[in-house]
Formats: sequence, C-alpha cells, structure tokens
Amino acid sequence: MPKRLIALVASVVIAATTAPAQTLARPGWAGSGISSAAWWQRAIFYRVSSEPADLKAITARLDALRSLGVDALLLPAPELPPPGSGEMPNLDAFDELLRQAAAHDIRVLLTLRAPAGSNDVSGVARFWLNHGIAGLYVPAAAGSNPETAQAQVQSLRKLVSSTPGQRIILADSDIVPTVNSKSSARNPKGESQLQIDPRLNRLSTLDAADLRPLLAQSIAQPNLLLDLRPPASASEHPQLAQISGVIGLLTHPVGLIDSAANLVLEPSPERIETAAQPEPPVRPTPKPLPPGTYEPYVPYVPPARPHKAIVQNAAPPDPLTTWYGKLTTLHHDNAAIRLGSKTFLDYDAQNALVWVNTPLKPTPTTPPVVVICNLSSSPAQLSLTDAIKKLHLTGWFLRTLLRSDDAMGGQNLDSVHVPAYGVYIGELRR
Repeated sequence: MPKRLIALVASVVIAATTAPAQTLARPGWAGSGISSAAWWQRAIFYRVSSEPADLKAITARLDALRSLGVDALLLPAPELPPPGSGEMPNLDAFDELLRQAAAHDIRVLLTLRAPAGSNDVSGVARFWLNHGIAGLYVPAAAGSNPETAQAQVQSLRKLVSSTPGQRIILADSDIVPTVNSKSSARNPKGESQLQIDPRLNRLSTLDAADLRPLLAQSIAQPNLLLDLRPPASASEHPQLAQISGVIGLLTHPVGLIDSAANLVLEPSPERIETAAQPEPPVRPTPKPLPPGTYEPYVPYVPPARPHKAIVQNAAPPDPLTTWYGKLTTLHHDNAAIRLGSKTFLDYDAQNALVWVNTPLKPTPTTPPVVVICNLSSSPAQLSLTDAIKKLHLTGWFLRTLLRSDDAMGGQNLDSVHVPAYGVYIGELRR
C-alpha cells in the first residue's frame, strides 16, 4: 500500500507540472494569450481630462471604447467626504462603472490628489485600491518639490506592490527620473511602472525638426506614455489630429488617447425597444338567435401583437474616431510596430517625420514597417532607398498597411508619395 500511494502521488505531481496553464486572451489581440508581459506594457489608455467625470456617461460608452481598442480608463478620482466628517461617500455610479468595465475587459485607474490641507495620499490610495481599481496616477502638484514628489511615488509603489493583482502607479516624467528596465528590475518597488511624458504638448507646432529628437530620445525609455493632444492648428488642418494619433499610439509599446482629442463615442443604444402594448379589443357579446337558426362556425383570430423594433444608430461614423480605431488595431496586432526597435530618419528638410520599426528577427511574416507623417502643407516625394540600406534592411517597395488618402497599391522606395499633412504606413517588401 505505501508504494502504491507514493506512485499515485508522484503521477499526480507529474500531471500537474506538465498540464498547460490557462491563458486569458482578449479576442483580436494577436499573441496575448501566450505573452508573459504584464497588461500595462502593451495597453491603450483613454484619459478623461474633464473634472468631475460623468461616470454614467462613461459607462454608457464602454461599448464604443472597447470597439476603439481601449484597454484601460484613466479617470479623475470621485470626490470623497473630508476625513473625520463621518459622511459615507455615494459611489453607486462608480461601482456600476467598475462592474460594467470588467465585463468589457477594460481596467479602471484613477488620478489621485492629496486631500485638502494634507500632503498624505496613502490613506486615499489604500481606499481606492481596496475598492478594486487597477492603478493610480499621481500628477505633480504645481510648485511641488521633485524630491518630495518622487518619495511619494515610491511609497505608493510599495503600497501597490503589496496589493493583490497587477496594480500599477503612473507618474509624470518631469518629477520622476526615467529609469531603464534593468534598474526597474533591481528596484521593482522604487519607481512607477509608467510615466506620462508631456514634452510634446509644449511644442507650439508639429514640426519634424522639433519632434524627431524628442521622439528619438523617448524611445530609449520603454515605460513612457506620450501625452500628445491635437495642436491648435488642427482646427485649420484636421489631418494634424490624425498625425497626433499616429505619434501617440505607434511610437511606444503603450499608447495614450486623451479625451481632448474629441473622438465621437456614441452611447450604446437600447437594442430592443418595445412598442406600447394596446389594450386588447373587447369582443362584443352576440345577440341571442331564434331557436333553430343555423349559425356557421367562424374561427377566432387573435389580434396581431406589435413587433419589437430594433433601434439602430444610423449616424455616419466619425472619420477621426475611425482613424484612431485603425491605429489601435495596428498597435495591438502588429508586432513590428509595438515591439520592434525604432529608428528615426532625417527628412527634416521636407518636414516629414519618418521612422522604421524593425523586428528583432525580420521574416517574410514579420517584416519591418515604415511610418511616414508629412507635416508639410505640400505633397512630399521621398526616396528611402539609401536610408533603408544603411539600416542593413532589404526591400524595394512598401506594401500598404494604412494611409490617410484614398490612393491604392504599394509604393516604390525610390519615390514614396505622401499628400500634404498625410500619413503612409507600409511593410518593407522585396
């Protein structure tokens, strides 16, 4: 008996160690089921800038956010009663948002600010973490000491690390020195997992000569979220809003969409609208007939019930929102764009922002991807052949993945045409 028992236990242990682990993959996210990367290392964040946030309106638009490719919401924290007041906060709308967001596979994070008259945010942070949020963003207070702000981020990072689940802390890159992945591994509780970089928003105009060095510097930091909202000139040239989306979503493994982009997110309509039920007609009482009178049989036909009408949103899709949806699809599904090394090419003279996304091992199924943003008011005609050769890449044409104009077909490397304020994204092919 002891030998049989030992053999049985050994077989159970072997089976448990060799059984495949369950993976939870988001539909449409290629490779997410087998990747060991944390969710926040490849997510698209949607930040609501207006305060206070209309939680019911956001809940009604979760279908639209999911269709847009959003993985996480960053919201202003709902206002809590002052400490010691004895008041209980009304969080019914927030709790409903959390429930519905979980059903849509969208995580909810909050922008955290210290309560009035206090610099201690640990108590508020603990309250929201216990409430089930996925993380906290700690913005730098105006005039705050960078050292104090960094110490605050580090204390919250330690608090989050002791909370079950993959919770994260976001901070501003202005107050927290950027660190590389190796230093994060040495001190995993010392820094925020993600940092929001607002430097691009300080540019008065989108110009290749100004953007290229900033972006080339930012790609050395893998845990940055680029905060780039459409410039003021986008009202005159709407295509610049498309370019802002390309830069914000395709230059880093994580992306940020701000509500200031004014994307059209329609609330989910009621799927079924029940028509008003009329009162059933009253059958008249037949008059009695004389004895012996023949009465033919007439079958009873019940009144027709009103059909349930399907409500459909017939409004035409917003072009900018559709464009952002295509960008998030590229971000999620194209490994070369999301994970490949990025090299920015100097086409400042043509005011064109050009970069090449190169996979670790380019193959016919995972070729390099070239992104071109023409920031000029004139069409651009670019020759990329020499620049591609200097990167030791082979190919003679670009196969179109996404473009902002209506032209068709690929483009020869010797002569790539991009219209004014246009975008062209293509795979390098031979």
